[in-house]
Amino acid sequence: MTEPTQRQRQLHAYLEADPANTHLLFELADLYLQSGQTQACEEILNRLLAADPGHFGGRSLVGVCLMRQNRLDDAIAAFDDLRGEGWEEPALFYNLAYALMLQGRYAEAEVNAARAASRLDVLPQAGPLYARALHFLGKVDEAVAACEQALREHPELLPMYGLLATLYLDQENLAAAEIVARQVLDAAPKDPDAATVLGMLAISKQDLDVAIPMLDQACAGRPNSGRAWMGQGLVSMLQGDLEQAADRVGEALRHMPGHVGSWHVLAWCRILQQKPGAAKEALLEALRLDRNFADTHGGLAIVAIMEGKAVEAQQSVKRALGLNPNSFPGLYAQSLLLQAAGQPAQAQAIHGKLMESAVLPDGTSLQQAVARAVALSPFGKDTPAG
Repeated sequence: MTEPTQRQRQLHAYLEADPANTHLLFELADLYLQSGQTQACEEILNRLLAADPGHFGGRSLVGVCLMRQNRLDDAIAAFDDLRGEGWEEPALFYNLAYALMLQGRYAEAEVNAARAASRLDVLPQAGPLYARALHFLGKVDEAVAACEQALREHPELLPMYGLLATLYLDQENLAAAEIVARQVLDAAPKDPDAATVLGMLAISKQDLDVAIPMLDQACAGRPNSGRAWMGQGLVSMLQGDLEQAADRVGEALRHMPGHVGSWHVLAWCRILQQKPGAAKEALLEALRLDRNFADTHGGLAIVAIMEGKAVEAQQSVKRALGLNPNSFPGLYAQSLLLQAAGQPAQAQAIHGKLMESAVLPDGTSLQQAVARAVALSPFGKDTPAG
């Protein structure tokens, strides 16, 4: 067990003379919680609530302590009990929103984070939480507005600038994303959000000399960042190491399994490896998440061509281009069908040349086109909150 701090020893001494002093008990419990000693925190909270069962601070701290122990259902129940009794403190809504975010219940988290963020004057950290909840729901414009408002009122919230850079990238405001990300790294050189943004922008420019160190830094600073791992996967794809690319994209998906675009990238890795079965598995996961995403149907069309199933491919192309006439996989599959002219063997031969072929007028290779599209695409839903 961690050695007690001087203040903890002082509080224990005071409590020997006044064992039911709730102010002292609350401070001591909070100190234990801050130092990660959740069991000691619980013991003190039990004493506090025995002395004053309705103590709001103590009951709130119970919920936070439960969160630290990853007992999220119990934590949410504790916060809901307080809310049901009519408590309106911003910290209560903040803690409840945070627990809901950890459970992936983003819509509920947004509602409670909004309540907390309405009182930025007393709880400025509610601003980033609210913006992240909106971002998880894919409400990028609203998240940008929430970020900008919070920073106008509290410019000292340095971690929020990295989030703002990420949001600008998802908003396709690339110039603003780069400016803010560079400003963040000037002030905080190890900020993982800013490093990820600059890494993704570098991938879009095929500048691996910048992308690699930025994304290495991002993954080191935030190992659970699905977006940073996706960037690493795109780097490997551009380097031609498709097996490593698939591994890294798999790590990205471990942290954001609901991100459709990541399943698409995994499918492209398998397509480029001439593994149609594995590609189809990834695309079916994407289809399970969203049946109306054009690029999923376009990818399935490419897989069908690889398998010599021209009729099935034509049906998937029709779905893809019906959903989005500019779908890159849909258009590419359509071009393959036209070139193959119903000849499966010719389609297979075309696919065998994908790695070295130029597929766009500017000479961009297929893997370069995929990497650029993903690097600059909005992540939104299921992006790690960090």
